[in-house]
Amino acid sequence: MNNTSKLREHSLVPDINPANNLGLQEREMMMGISGPQERLDYPTEMLKMANGCEVEKYIIPDEDRQKVLETLYPFFDVPALDEERVDIHTGKSFKVRDYIVTREGNGNFLVTPFYAEAGGTVLDWVAPSSDDSSNSGKDDSVISTIGIVRR
Repeated sequence: MNNTSKLREHSLVPDINPANNLGLQEREMMMGISGPQERLDYPTEMLKMANGCEVEKYIIPDEDRQKVLETLYPFFDVPALDEERVDIHTGKSFKVRDYIVTREGNGNFLVTPFYAEAGGTVLDWVAPSSDDSSNSGKDDSVISTIGIVRR
């Protein structure tokens, strides 16, 4: 039995398409922190993942993005919408305002704009390093602390 099969057997995220293994471990951790959640009051559309699966993606208007971020962000020190983060799965930078929220199983998941490509959730957001002397500005070499989990 592989690790994914073991996770599916004891899943905290029921009713997720089992073929969508992108970000599965992160979603399991997030469900352990937040527990089941009510659906958000926003329409959804389907987001096609790199592995061919589709997940529901909320369509969140710009004027609600800060409120939704503050509701779903699991750590202290919620970042501002104009702050930059790096998705550690892809090494790509993004503005926090470009986050995505998906509905999978009985949870709402705060994910990177590159979620469909690589499965990065909020657990995979890091602040870019301010020490350019050691990394020459390369996004793939940044590591920073994201905070302590809040409940």
